[in-house]
Amino acid sequence: MVSDRWSVAAYARLVVAAFAFAGVSSAQNVGNWPCPEENLQPNLTLKKNVHVCGVLKDPTGAAFETSKVLLGKQTQKGKFVEYRSALSDKDGHFDLKIVEPGKYRLLPGPNRGWKQPKGINCGELSDCEIKLVLEPNPTDMPFAQCPVQ
Repeated sequence: MVSDRWSVAAYARLVVAAFAFAGVSSAQNVGNWPCPEENLQPNLTLKKNVHVCGVLKDPTGAAFETSKVLLGKQTQKGKFVEYRSALSDKDGHFDLKIVEPGKYRLLPGPNRGWKQPKGINCGELSDCEIKLVLEPNPTDMPFAQCPVQ
């Protein structure tokens, strides 16, 4: 039952995350299941310095409060290394500050229980406000037990 302290949306996110990661931490594959290499692609390409910020919501419109937003930069070898991160506030807003030109992978979802964006277009703007609605992810996908990348 949902208590007065929890919104229905927050409770639903908790249930989805619990089922998606029963016994698995988003920081590591504690179940020792195989996590093969994924063919990861950048989902954000910047041609100049851009102020990147945004807001995270779930399909009901509830904010992702204190959720880590990770920005990984693609290396010359095609791997992504952590470039910057931020926590969303109580309204779901996050601010990654000024980001230099490059190819990036923005990971706004706290775990694989949420679909990650495929492509984000900032165009030629100096300020890029990204408004994302994170959708629940099926838990029977090949990489469901692996850390979010």
